[in-house]
Amino acid sequence: MQERDQFRIEWDCRRGMLELDKVIMPFYKQHFNSLSDEQKSTFLRLLACSDLQLFSWFFNNKPADDAKLQNLISLIQSKMEH
Repeated sequence: MQERDQFRIEWDCRRGMLELDKVIMPFYKQHFNSLSDEQKSTFLRLLACSDLQLFSWFFNNKPADDAKLQNLISLIQSKMEH
C-alpha cells in the first residue's frame, strides 16, 4: 500500500466521536497490516459509514446488514481493550 494511501486511511480513521476514535484508530494501528486483502477492503468500506452507524454497531450492538461488515465489526470488538 502506498504511503499516501496509508495517510488517507489514518485520516479517515479519525471520527467525530471520541468513543469511535478509541476503537477504530487503535485497531488500524495494531491490526490493519495483518488483515487479509478482503478484510482491508471491508475496513475501508467501514470507514465510509457514518459515525451514527458505527456507534450503533459498536456500542448499541445493532448488527450491520452486510455480513462482511458485521464480521469485521465483531473482529474489531474482540480486539478492543476493556
